[in-house]
Amino acid sequence: MAYRVLVVDATGYGDTMEEVLSGAGYSVALADSAYDAISKLRAYDFDLVVSEVELPGDNAFDLHDYIKKYYPYIPAIMTTGKNIDTFFDRIFAEGIGNVLHKPLNAEQLLRLSDKLITKKNIFGLENYIGNIREMKKIRVTGSLQIQKAIEMILSQIDGWGFRIENRMMLNLVLNEMAINAVYHSHGLTSEKERRIPVKLRQGQHVEMFFAAGETAYGISINDYNGKLSRERILKSINGVIVQDQLLAHAAATGENITEHISETGRGIDLVRKLCGEYYFVIKKGVRTEIIVIFEDDFVARDDAYTSLKIIEDFSE
Repeated sequence: MAYRVLVVDATGYGDTMEEVLSGAGYSVALADSAYDAISKLRAYDFDLVVSEVELPGDNAFDLHDYIKKYYPYIPAIMTTGKNIDTFFDRIFAEGIGNVLHKPLNAEQLLRLSDKLITKKNIFGLENYIGNIREMKKIRVTGSLQIQKAIEMILSQIDGWGFRIENRMMLNLVLNEMAINAVYHSHGLTSEKERRIPVKLRQGQHVEMFFAAGETAYGISINDYNGKLSRERILKSINGVIVQDQLLAHAAATGENITEHISETGRGIDLVRKLCGEYYFVIKKGVRTEIIVIFEDDFVARDDAYTSLKIIEDFSE
């Protein structure tokens, strides 16, 4: 039996999403308002709701509240053509983990839909990059190993024949991701804040996987503590957005805001702003994997940060 998806969109783009999802074997129902969507939720069983943020009358946040209250087991994806920073306070307050930017990438929509519904194959680059021709792994057991590991990864990407559009940017993203995995996930936040080099205890490690597909390469950084959460990701991103707003205000007024500025959350925010395709994948208490994927023709765009993809496995 096909999984059932409710697409809520008052524009013609709902037909486009229906075509993509139906073509992949999903059974799709359309609704053009939150009221219409609620009526269909009461009448039929659905495995996923995909909703435009701006809806006639009640908006998608009202619909999300209704789903969270009465159908908390149904995962949801929001879609928008706007910069999510302009309404991230609502995303943060509502605890929304998945927002895709229009026009949607069909493969990303299908990949995210499948993983949110089934919770299968959520870890591993092989489940995000098709036709992998080679994959390698580096194990890191201390902070002083991070930069050398990143240099090896970048060198291998060159060796695979991919063009790294902005080497400094990718180095920065990987460095922040790896530092977070080594420090924060192992309870060493204080050491990070004081910039103290650390070596993990025996049996503890962080793994960095990197793989080449036919037209894309990917990198993932894994810790095996699973301490990251949707709430923490959203809080970190929201904190950075608020700080950016304060910086813009200070630039205009000359106000001293030094005491309000922090480095916390910058690593997570850099992933969403600077990477092509990315996922935060979490199984609480077990594993966290942050995945970044770059197509060979990737070009950084101003609106590249207007998406959010958090996949969580709550099973025991």
